[in-house]
Amino acid sequence: MKAIDILTREHGLILRALEVLSQAKKQIEKNQPPPKAFFDKALVFLRGFADQFHHFKEEYLMFGLLALKKGDAFDGPIGGLRFQHERCRACIDGISNSLTGYADGDDIATTTLLENLAAYISLLRRHIYEEDHTFFKMVEKELSREEEDILLMQFNKEDEKMGDQNFYDQNRQRVDEMETYLRREDTDGRRL
Repeated sequence: MKAIDILTREHGLILRALEVLSQAKKQIEKNQPPPKAFFDKALVFLRGFADQFHHFKEEYLMFGLLALKKGDAFDGPIGGLRFQHERCRACIDGISNSLTGYADGDDIATTTLLENLAAYISLLRRHIYEEDHTFFKMVEKELSREEEDILLMQFNKEDEKMGDQNFYDQNRQRVDEMETYLRREDTDGRRL
């Protein structure tokens, strides 16, 4: 397996979570809001897996290796991708900051939640598409076999720090649990 394959696999799980978040957004728009616990679980995934785990590999390991190898040749694409990561973090903060009011039925907090959900989902879907279809192809052309092996070794060390396959499986289960929240029914038999 190559380092890019690891990132692409992680993208698959992140895209699945984005689909679940999109469903939650639609439910809120139909006045069938998921419980706050859904978003609490989503934030653990978004912060822990998508940002601190996955984006760390991209920003600090892959981007760092490219900067060492190519100097400023990748500054444009890397700068754009880092900016998108920062915007995603801002949306996560916006989601988090709106949850107490959302749980209390506050319309302003709910609107803020919807705005940040929409921005996050759209931005990260576009970001992943750009990486999978353009940026990663450029990276594969630039890295020698030895550099690819170094990057893979660094990725594997990060995976081991987090518990290796167990961490991935825990986060896949977290997304499964998020889906379960959306399938629950209230006491009147309506789907929440």
